Amino acid sequence: MEASTSHTADDVKTFRGRSLEELLPQIRAELGPDAIVLRRREGRDKKAGGFFQRPFVEVDARAPHADERPLEIRSDRATAEGLSSPAVQALFEQATPFADALAAAARDSRMEQDTFSASFTAQPAPAPDPEPAEPPRRMRERAAEPEPPAEPASGAGLYGPQPNASAIEFASPQPTSEEPVPEPVAPPPPPVAAEPVAPPPVVEEPAPVAATPEPEPEEPAPAALEIPPAPVPAARPSGVPRPPSADAAEDRLIAAGISHALAADVVAEAVVHGLPFSAPRNMKRLVRAAFARRIPTTSALGPGPRTIAIVGGGGSGKSSAVAHLAAVYAAAGADVAVIELRGNGSLSNRLQPLGVGVIAAANADQATERLGAREPLITLIDTPATGPSTKPADVKALAADLKALGAEVHMALPATISSAAAGEVAAALAPLVPSHVALTHADETSRPGAPLELALAAGRPLSYVCSREGAAPADPGALAAQLLP
Repeated sequence: MEASTSHTADDVKTFRGRSLEELLPQIRAELGPDAIVLRRREGRDKKAGGFFQRPFVEVDARAPHADERPLEIRSDRATAEGLSSPAVQALFEQATPFADALAAAARDSRMEQDTFSASFTAQPAPAPDPEPAEPPRRMRERAAEPEPPAEPASGAGLYGPQPNASAIEFASPQPTSEEPVPEPVAPPPPPVAAEPVAPPPVVEEPAPVAATPEPEPEEPAPAALEIPPAPVPAARPSGVPRPPSADAAEDRLIAAGISHALAADVVAEAVVHGLPFSAPRNMKRLVRAAFARRIPTTSALGPGPRTIAIVGGGGSGKSSAVAHLAAVYAAAGADVAVIELRGNGSLSNRLQPLGVGVIAAANADQATERLGAREPLITLIDTPATGPSTKPADVKALAADLKALGAEVHMALPATISSAAAGEVAAALAPLVPSHVALTHADETSRPGAPLELALAAGRPLSYVCSREGAAPADPGALAAQLLP
């Protein structure tokens, strides 16, 4: 865009160009070096549309009037007196070496450039150096005066010598101050004679009292397996629509023995976090997966030997679980040992046809003695019936035997047991410290909700699922499908 001018008044001209740097030479050429800029505007050329619009600058300027004089540099008496003060003159003296060094460096740089250019072009005769200018009168007078004592340099600054503080202080007038008159100090008081201190009275020590033996701390009672109170069901989520199939799945879980609170929570999880990735027709499958994720199972067994004790009440299926597990391991060729603690010999009659021997023992010491040096892969312990009606002393003795044998304690819970009855059995077997739950009689009902919820609430892994036909490791998916077919 070329610079253009237009007249908006008799003495005001408008200049237009691409930038202010482009317009300033034109303004000075037409209006003189003292031209006055009145206004500046910036915009874009509207002749070209869209992206192709170019910016421009528009300036209004005029020549100075006759009564408008350029500003002059002020040089009054106050300024002259300020520059001639001793402190300012001391600063000039401090800065003079630095200025001379800069001037010498500039001359050396020019000489190097002249030498470099002389190798390519003819070098004219050098001009004589100008005589140095005579210093000001005040500086000549200061040179004649004796210099003040200089202090040792504390280190040069980053950009050269720093101002000499002692020289500035010497040049500045010092105010006279009268020396303070010391105040009279009162003589110290005469020492006071110390009073005699009476010796402390002798206290007879009491005769030592025989220490009474402290009672031994009792071991804390083991935590019982119990179902905590069901929480109040949360309000149904409003973000994801709840299909009618979700209500049907929740009713089916409640009918299978699951509490209202747990069923509502599982179905809500499937609706909120499963339905966005599937369709309402898959609601039953989503609820099964949500419930299966909550069932704890045994993990990380390792290849080493194990000792498993099955405990439970009469008719709980604990002996059948021991027989099924022994038959499965023996059929696979593993070395199996079966211990019957305080039993009646019924387990021996059941396993002898399968080629599995049973060690009958009254306690842990006898079982260890009869086991001898054997190191079987799996050791199964069948225990006497233990439940709410068992004496606490018998339960404590069984706990000591299982601890001495180093056994995992698996509590047998029938799938047909109710929630209240499961809580009673778990409380009675708490001194045995069960670490797992074995689900027995799984083929006698399709509603094993109570024992599953007990294991889930207590955080005990579900180890085996036993039926009339045999035993197998617990499968959360199969159990969830049994609850919600």
